[in-house]
Amino acid sequence: MGARLAAALGDMDGFLAFRLRRLVWDARQRLWPAAARQVDISDRAALFGSAGFVLTPPTDHQRGIYLVNGTRLPEFEPIADEVRERYVTVLTHWWELSPQRVREYRRLAALFDCVVSPSERLDRTLGFAPIYRSNSLDLFVDDTIWPLLDRPRDIDFVESVSVPWVHKRPLAWLRDVRGYFDRESGGKAVYMAKREPNEKEDERCHREWRQFLGEAEGDDRISVSVGGSQAEVLETYNRARFLYHPSSSDFGPRCIWEALYTGAMVALQPFPWVGSATARPELWQRIVLRKRLADLPEHTVVDIREWQTAHDVRRGLVDMLAERHDVNREFERFTMFSSSRVIAGG
Repeated sequence: MGARLAAALGDMDGFLAFRLRRLVWDARQRLWPAAARQVDISDRAALFGSAGFVLTPPTDHQRGIYLVNGTRLPEFEPIADEVRERYVTVLTHWWELSPQRVREYRRLAALFDCVVSPSERLDRTLGFAPIYRSNSLDLFVDDTIWPLLDRPRDIDFVESVSVPWVHKRPLAWLRDVRGYFDRESGGKAVYMAKREPNEKEDERCHREWRQFLGEAEGDDRISVSVGGSQAEVLETYNRARFLYHPSSSDFGPRCIWEALYTGAMVALQPFPWVGSATARPELWQRIVLRKRLADLPEHTVVDIREWQTAHDVRRGLVDMLAERHDVNREFERFTMFSSSRVIAGG
């Protein structure tokens, strides 16, 4: 019965299907909680590297600052006590906040010295620790490696995902972009993915990706890039007018920041998660919400660094924590490119 229901819902599109799937998923989590993800707790260094990121290192006399990845709490919990001896811990978010995730946060609330929140609405949910205003990924995406270049804006739409998971809705992206081009009598779009689905993904993800590739291959208006370098992605962003990211579940993803820093505007579908797209009111001038690609504003190039930089967001967090804790205020430069991190000290 459960398999047939999931299959039926999987064939539906749009917002009603998303909301129904979410209700079913939440009910199942309450009735049959999944067993805790098993992690190898013997390699403490590996757990430390997996569970979060160092914003500032500890010194002989001061604690450092450690940004906890909210999707890696099974890795963090076994090492939390030893981490907190040397670091102030900040909870950051990498996924839409389901009821199950919020319950996990609250169970472990004593392990966090601070939590980031993008809005007053989510402050009520995340108020179990002092709040810093951020959408998490604005702390991780370093604008200095996503410069604004002088390039012709000859790509109408771009998408950038780590993996084309089902909730990223690659087929919806393709349908909407092709529909826009049909109405406008032409255009150009690029879909970028860090990797293709592999053994970690389910059959539905593989099936949708195969269908996506087959349909995109037959349309010379659509290009697909898998595993591009940071330099290649940078060039593509700087040629794009819009990032179109119709994901049904997310939390201020890194592609939004990469696109905004490189002068693209962002088009999102109005799913509940999009309130986390930015914590800066000014940046909503560069983000539009549409159920379909229609009635888009005229694209303009704006350097959003006049409103926000990664350095300023990080400095604000460090200054806030320094008011409450004796912490090292000299943070390292680091960035996110897909799900890997680049450390360049200094």
